[in-house]
Amino acid sequence: MKHDLFSKCIKIVIAGTTLIGAVACAYVLPEMVKVFERWYPEFSYWSLPWMILIYICAVPCFGAMGVSWKIADNIGKDKSFTMQNAMLFKVFSILALIDSIIFGAGSVVYTFLGMNHPGLMLLDLLVVFFGLAVFVCMAALSYLVGKAANLQEDSDLTI
Repeated sequence: MKHDLFSKCIKIVIAGTTLIGAVACAYVLPEMVKVFERWYPEFSYWSLPWMILIYICAVPCFGAMGVSWKIADNIGKDKSFTMQNAMLFKVFSILALIDSIIFGAGSVVYTFLGMNHPGLMLLDLLVVFFGLAVFVCMAALSYLVGKAANLQEDSDLTI
């Protein structure tokens, strides 16, 4: 697959993911909260704090989509192994770490305030673990792309 076609495929996935996330934040989440409040009215005071936390956690996710778009642009320009991409992967990893920290801290605070079900703590831990896994993968990718950029630069200088 050529780099420009690969870049377009990546951009389609990024656009689709961003659209799904936006629809989830704007429509699905509020509708789920309404259903939750109807089924469990005794827990309705949990809704607003959890929605605020989820919306705050969505900000780094949408930021990561913007960073991903820039990486796809560079791939389309046949500049895959550059220090700029290494830095963009590092920014992506930091966004994933920030998102995991915010969600994990919010979950713990809500648990101590009595606004989290103990059974949901396992799900919360899974979300935090997934975010940390993305952080580690993107940090490793940043390191490897940086090394590849250095090798490519050395190679270009010797020819």
